[in-house]
Amino acid sequence: MAVRPEVVALLTDFDVERTGAGQRFVHRDGRPFTAEESDLLGSATDEDMRAAARELAAVPDRLAELFLPYIQAVAQEVGDHPAAPETGRPPSGPDPG
Repeated sequence: MAVRPEVVALLTDFDVERTGAGQRFVHRDGRPFTAEESDLLGSATDEDMRAAARELAAVPDRLAELFLPYIQAVAQEVGDHPAAPETGRPPSGPDPG
């Protein structure tokens, strides 16, 4: 059986919410799963779960790829400006004196 993208998407976007009667599946943003989504999640195969695990494992690498250009730009900008002189005061807020 082939990996089902819709199941992988649910597997990478679920959390468990504790309720008074036990627990229920919800999306990461807190929206409860529909009955259809719960059924689909319950039908996940080993292949679907392995594919979801691969996606989740790749998240830190993907985030690094996305943010690295911005981090490098900020680092370059900071490196181009000399540090502010030390005043002995906190960097922001009113003068306590």
